Amino acid sequence: WLLRPQPGPRAPGEPVGYPIRVVAAIYGSGPRREQLLRTPLGVAFDGDGNVWISNTGRSRVEVYTTDGAFVRAVGAEPGPGRLWSPYGIAVDPDRERVYVADFAARAVQIFSTSGAYVGHLPADDQDLGVFGPDGFTPYDVGLLEGRVIVSSNDGLYFFDATGHVVARWGGRFKGRNVRGVELGMFNFPDAFEVDPERGRIYVADTLNRRVVALDREGRWLWVSGLPDAYGKIRGFWQLPRGIVLGPDGNLYVVDTFRADPEGMGTGHLVVLSPEGELLSEFGRSGEPEGAFDFPEQLAVDGDGLFAIADRENHRVVVFELVPPYPKVDDLQAPKYEKGLARPEDVWATPSPSASASP
Repeated sequence: WLLRPQPGPRAPGEPVGYPIRVVAAIYGSGPRREQLLRTPLGVAFDGDGNVWISNTGRSRVEVYTTDGAFVRAVGAEPGPGRLWSPYGIAVDPDRERVYVADFAARAVQIFSTSGAYVGHLPADDQDLGVFGPDGFTPYDVGLLEGRVIVSSNDGLYFFDATGHVVARWGGRFKGRNVRGVELGMFNFPDAFEVDPERGRIYVADTLNRRVVALDREGRWLWVSGLPDAYGKIRGFWQLPRGIVLGPDGNLYVVDTFRADPEGMGTGHLVVLSPEGELLSEFGRSGEPEGAFDFPEQLAVDGDGLFAIADRENHRVVVFELVPPYPKVDDLQAPKYEKGLARPEDVWATPSPSASASP
């Protein structure tokens, strides 16, 4: 059940040159209240042309075709695999597995691509002392060379095939991960993206208001968003909550507040090069399809089709991007450059040791 824009190069009401072309806006599986999406947070594509949506306010995941046809609900039934607050989703099409981060359940639930419950992370015999003082609070999930990576309040955790933690990225105090603003630490990293070709992980470090690029050993390559003399990060980023690597090789970052009418930026979608250069930003605030209200996570498929969890509009918008993108605003460019750095010898682990690498 969906609303579809009229055919054409632009979403209805959008100005000429606006690069977002809406393909579908998914509001739910039907018109009844219980069938509608409610505060969706996460979204992912599978290898079969479907989009998986964390219908967080309804405590389930729902699967749709990219043109809005409902396929199935996942994790809605009582028993093992029951979802409570699903957020990030990762699909492994080769193994036909789907990983769903559930921060209320403090677990990552694992399903088959047909929706059957398979298992969970962490393993039942995992020593919970490896997690920080906040415990395990999974927000996003990704895959890299047989490892499952999960972001939690205080950093990233790497799980092996048995469901046990084999590496941790983040600040450390008395052997446990802790949140913080210093370089090498994280504070509620709501989203991250794996770049297997470059061997990198890009992190939207949400409450630190920054974006970080790391190599596979945990070394910080660049950071956009630096703390001031008082340890506060002020500047370009407002609340980065989603990040994906586009088919053009560039990063697309969702900043929930950058299109705020108070003038804190010019768009919800920020485009960066893999080396952290600011290329463009666009994406209006509002209710019309093609605009967003408190956008969360973003996904992209192999054909360049994007989907965004448009949280406060209670929908997921599927769209294409049509170049050319807007030029960077003259006032925003220097603000961004001021907060960009390429630190030396900063690691998201205590030291660059073999045990720190996933």
